[in-house]
Amino acid sequence: MERLLQDLNFAARILWKDRGFAITALLTLGICIGANAAIFAIVNSVLLRPLPVPEAAQLVHMYNAYPAAGVTGGSTGVTDYYDRLKETTVFQEQALYNTRGVTLGGQAEPQRVVAMVSTPSLLRLLRVQPVRGRVFSEEEGEIGKTSKAILTYASWQQWFGGQDSAVGRDVRINGEPFAIVGVLPQGFSFLDPDVKLWIPVAFTSEEKSDDNRHSNNWSYVARLRPGATVAQARQQIDALNARNLDRFPNLKQILINAGFNTVVVPLQDYLVRDIRSTLYLLWGGVVFVLLVGGVNVTNLMLVRSSARMKELATRHALGAGLGRIAGQLLTETILLAVGGAVLGLGLGYAGVRSLARLSLDATPQGTAVAIDATVVAFTFGLALALAILIGLIPILSLRHMNLSQIFREEGRSGTASRGARVVRRALVTAQVAFAFMLLIGAGLLLASFQRVLAVRPGFEPTRVLTGRVSPPAARYKEDAQLIAFWNQLLDRVRGLPGVQAAGATTNIPLGGDFSDSVILAEGYAMSPGESLISPYNSSISPGYFEAMTIPLKRGRFFTASDDERAPKVLIIDERLAERFWKNGDPVGRRMWKPDSAEEFTQGPGPKSRFYTVVGVVGNVRTTGLTEKDPVGAYYFPLAQNAGRGMTLVTRTAGEPESLVGAIRQQVTAMDPELPFFAVKPMQLRVEESLVSRKTPMMLATLFGAIALFLAAVGIYGVLAYQVAQRRKEIGIRMALGSDGRRIFGLIVSEGLWLLGLGIGVGLAGAFAIRRLMETQLFGVQPMDPVVLALVTGVLGVVALLACAVPARRAARIDPLIALSEQ
Repeated sequence: MERLLQDLNFAARILWKDRGFAITALLTLGICIGANAAIFAIVNSVLLRPLPVPEAAQLVHMYNAYPAAGVTGGSTGVTDYYDRLKETTVFQEQALYNTRGVTLGGQAEPQRVVAMVSTPSLLRLLRVQPVRGRVFSEEEGEIGKTSKAILTYASWQQWFGGQDSAVGRDVRINGEPFAIVGVLPQGFSFLDPDVKLWIPVAFTSEEKSDDNRHSNNWSYVARLRPGATVAQARQQIDALNARNLDRFPNLKQILINAGFNTVVVPLQDYLVRDIRSTLYLLWGGVVFVLLVGGVNVTNLMLVRSSARMKELATRHALGAGLGRIAGQLLTETILLAVGGAVLGLGLGYAGVRSLARLSLDATPQGTAVAIDATVVAFTFGLALALAILIGLIPILSLRHMNLSQIFREEGRSGTASRGARVVRRALVTAQVAFAFMLLIGAGLLLASFQRVLAVRPGFEPTRVLTGRVSPPAARYKEDAQLIAFWNQLLDRVRGLPGVQAAGATTNIPLGGDFSDSVILAEGYAMSPGESLISPYNSSISPGYFEAMTIPLKRGRFFTASDDERAPKVLIIDERLAERFWKNGDPVGRRMWKPDSAEEFTQGPGPKSRFYTVVGVVGNVRTTGLTEKDPVGAYYFPLAQNAGRGMTLVTRTAGEPESLVGAIRQQVTAMDPELPFFAVKPMQLRVEESLVSRKTPMMLATLFGAIALFLAAVGIYGVLAYQVAQRRKEIGIRMALGSDGRRIFGLIVSEGLWLLGLGIGVGLAGAFAIRRLMETQLFGVQPMDPVVLALVTGVLGVVALLACAVPARRAARIDPLIALSEQ
């Protein structure tokens, strides 16, 4: 311990004496370690930390997919749930759930909150013990017995002040009383931290029947029995699906053509499916930044140890063993690395705090990203490993220390063997290679983001306000009441000053919620093996297309005359028109929705619903600007297909936010218990849809800039050191007739040689990771020649500037002074 304290004290004094080196190394390590700490905090929270549920590894998510029909989402039907309850043995517990917005309270300031609507089995599956009251019983999942609610701990405190008397009291939800039966424990949440209460759901016999099969509207989670595996669960579900296909021969070939299958995956894997590759890419990026920084500090240590060689040789001559000297050098690097870790944790904490601005402050599991004990341990472990690697190369050079040669050395800066020069050049080459790879990644993501920005969403989002209104079934039971409500509200909103157009829709583009269902054209014959398609659909009011500026390509928009007494009509987009009427005009033609399995193969029956196409509109990006292979969309008039919860869309003459208060007053004037909620300008919805691409691009650009700077510093440092070491040689060259221009070219050519070698290695590395990059790109190839050329140019210019400074200094060396130096 005494020796360790001596080494620490001596290392601190040495570093304080050489403050320029120490500060440079600390800042370099702090930035690189801080970037790693921030990204690891996200990776730990999202990918590595298990769900906050007992034995979370046993939880699996299941959903039905029909890829050939354009349906790859993550939902399941009620019929599947009851099939699996009876015919599978691999699960302990199974549950259906959805989050849903509900209106809380009465006429005094009603508020919109998020509720978890689920089968009573979900809380048992999650093994949650309430702190007050109880969980739902099975009979509370039956028709007429679902008017019960369980509060989260936060809502219990907020609404009832944490009073025990809350259990047994009623809370008004969507205009109806619900009895509170329990309170969940503090800190518990399942997937969505915004959930305020839980409500049981019950299904009718019609929803459970075979007629409702493949109507997928619910999320599905199950807990495996002890010892059971996901593979066994897949086998049982696949076998069940095969039996059901045989039970319904009329649907079998259709489902096979659609690629029907049930996906069974661990719940955590499902939750992070969209972000996993992005996080691994960013983590790889910060590892490269760390490598560039580590190489930079290693180079500094090599130069410094070379300058200290006489000091080290003297200590060795006085009796200090090589192990003792190596231990002292390692203590210095560990002290620097620990200081860099402390600084890095501070920068990492600031980085995690700033993630809220990038909408990355929460994970798909519903937990917050934080610098916790795991992140701190990782950071210091990383710093220690980095210290050992940084200190290893200078320590290895001590094995070849020649005392007599060192003491005869007359140079001012100590010795620099050929091996040491080769090592420093190799390190700089590695820096350039890593920086080049990072810059290629950043350039590709930037080019990809520009391609995304160039995508037309199919509407004009500027000066459009959106907000939801959801009349409850308790007071608006009939479709006629809903239609009358929306007609009156739209008339009121259109009369407000500054409103240019207004309409309503059940599903707003980029809103995160959509509906799809099968539809066919009358007389259309599918070719062998062709799949049905399930396009997006929504109900809209007159004025919606005008408010969104979705262009009319053929026919007409909906009008007030398209009501419940008029013939059934719809409007389709260009994708559907191209699919069913490739060379014809769809206006006036009919489409139909199958009512039974037999109709899929035998054609329309007496109960089939027919609709006349009255218009064709432009294509709209429904789920995102980069959605792949959408199969189309169709629209019903609201008056013929009433929707309950709808989004009001208002095009304004000025700033959209200026109308929020006026619209809210109109809603309140019609029904004091209705909130106007989820209010958001359409432009903001577009921007939020870009976050998953914008954030990696911004971070990769930042990492690339850091690596570029460090690589430039590395090139400058090596060349500057070489100039200092070769002063006599340069003096001799100039005395023999070389001029400043040739000396300048000599030094610059050395730097450009290192640059070219680094770019070559970096290009090979970029080619090796091209498949990983493909998953993050849109409209850009992983080895895009324009990006490669631009990155090479940027790196070349910066490297040339880094070379020019020491080269200019070398060109100005006075040969008389250089030759006279001892």
